[in-house]
Amino acid sequence: MKNPPDATQKDPAPTWKGLGFGIGIAADFDIGGTRVVNAQLVNNIVRVTDVTSNVDVGFVLEAHYFIRDWDFEINRRYNPNTNPWPCLAICAMDMATGPFVALEINGGSAVPGGNVAGPITGYALGWMVGFHHPESMNKTSSWNFGVGLRIDPKTQVLGDGIVANQPLPIGETAIRYKQEPRAGIMLLSSFSW
Repeated sequence: MKNPPDATQKDPAPTWKGLGFGIGIAADFDIGGTRVVNAQLVNNIVRVTDVTSNVDVGFVLEAHYFIRDWDFEINRRYNPNTNPWPCLAICAMDMATGPFVALEINGGSAVPGGNVAGPITGYALGWMVGFHHPESMNKTSSWNFGVGLRIDPKTQVLGDGIVANQPLPIGETAIRYKQEPRAGIMLLSSFSW
């Protein structure tokens, strides 16, 4: 016969930890190179007329796994009789950490006319920290912050052999573009349910 559970023991697997999903916003920073939206020929010299910066902002859908053994209680034992700071009662929370994967939805992309080739403009993999208020009505919600490696699979740049502020290569009559993968860093903030 099993013994009844001890009411003083902490729940070993709170529902907000483990696998979770979130939606949020991310900022990405390309590691190198310049994205080219448009370029023109001026007296047979390639002049880039529109570039996007190497910083982008977009919406993300993410999945994370908060490791149950790597959680921390922050000020869960607040006592108003011994500590008069009311912020400490509000700030009482649990914190956990773990890996995440993310899809960036319709972030910026260097494509002529600003058209994005598809709804997914980048992929990321990284590490995340999540915060959960123990008294919240939604037992699975958390506010998360992450940093990771982002890949944009279709970044538009000048074609091979074409260099900004230089003449076109011999035999070329028009500016060519190409798409290439571009690595960067993603910083994200998300809310999970």
